[in-house]
Amino acid sequence: MTLLRPVTACLLLSTVLLAPTARWAATAQLRQERTPATQQAQVNELHQREQLENLQRAQELQQTQRQLDQLRPQDASRPGLAAPLREQQLNQTQRQLDQLQQEQQLNRSQNELNMNQIEGEHNLLRRQEQLRELQLQQHMQFLQDQSRTQQMQQDLNRLR
Repeated sequence: MTLLRPVTACLLLSTVLLAPTARWAATAQLRQERTPATQQAQVNELHQREQLENLQRAQELQQTQRQLDQLRPQDASRPGLAAPLREQQLNQTQRQLDQLQQEQQLNRSQNELNMNQIEGEHNLLRRQEQLRELQLQQHMQFLQDQSRTQQMQQDLNRLR
């Protein structure tokens, strides 16, 4: 029991001495995020990330469209009972691709409106929160779009 007391006292003393330092370190990041210049940099970074993701989405959609376009002539050269079913599947994939393109355009417009609203927010804490929410939302949209595009590409590969 006597050995435990110095260790306990040491732990208590270190906790008391280090607590303000830990608290200062934790709030330093919040203070940094609150500055308008830092937030503007985050807004700019979010814009850049969105542009890169939009380019990647466009490339994936173009690749899927090329795959679909390559399969259509093959369809005409393969007469048989499976041709109408195959054509139906290709048409379904084309509709899905068109729908995804329209949804992505709508999402881009919505994200732009959200960014404009965030840039106009005067409360820095609220602005920071909105930036994080938008960043998360955009990333989730990107992953969902990527998943849908990959699924369409897999479907087209099965039709080859």
